[in-house]
Amino acid sequence: MRIKFIIICLLIIPSSVFSDVYPQAGLESYTGPNNFFSITPWIGLRMGLSNHASFILKYYNHNIRFHYQNDDSEKIKRSAQLSNFTAVLYAQKWQHDFYSALSLFLGTDSYRALAFNAGTALKISKKLTVEVGTYLLNEKSVLWYPTEEVRNISLYSLNGGGRFYFNERFNISSKIYVYRNSEDVSASTYSVGLTFIPKPPIYITLNYFRYSESSQYRFSGNYLSFGINFYY
Repeated sequence: MRIKFIIICLLIIPSSVFSDVYPQAGLESYTGPNNFFSITPWIGLRMGLSNHASFILKYYNHNIRFHYQNDDSEKIKRSAQLSNFTAVLYAQKWQHDFYSALSLFLGTDSYRALAFNAGTALKISKKLTVEVGTYLLNEKSVLWYPTEEVRNISLYSLNGGGRFYFNERFNISSKIYVYRNSEDVSASTYSVGLTFIPKPPIYITLNYFRYSESSQYRFSGNYLSFGINFYY
């Protein structure tokens, strides 16, 4: 019932306020170390503010499972579900793309988090775009440490990279991310991704991530993600 109510609100309320409203949707999945696996269906609406700007509302339903090690060094299966409500402001001007997003997460075992994501992309040429961004997260949960007390952790991240366009249907991207949290854990990620657009609005993505962290709780390793999304 909750998801149906969210879908109805996303469809009806913006349509009564904005003249140009476009649906969006998709399905994304990740797999990696410690039997980590997630699958995330999402829906959204893009509302035109002007010829150069849009306001986007999205709802993600994250379904996550992984193995963690308890105090007796036993591997225990862990499952969780997170609801992610995101509002995005997106603009294009002077060969630049700008975006800023605010996200609220609610989930299993009273999981709570608030995230801010912002960045820009500069089109250097017809073939090449350079991208930079930042990500801030405040998380209150026992999701990653089920046997310990509730943690309130802040995460700070910067990223940068580029995207090369072979043609209008196929492009490749590469990014570097660096992280640090309020518990003095540092981490980094290198990613390479492929995007294939068989026919707009269909976007198919395949990404490889190499994640490394200084924490004793090991999520370091190789990750793969796959997505099929519809952007109007």
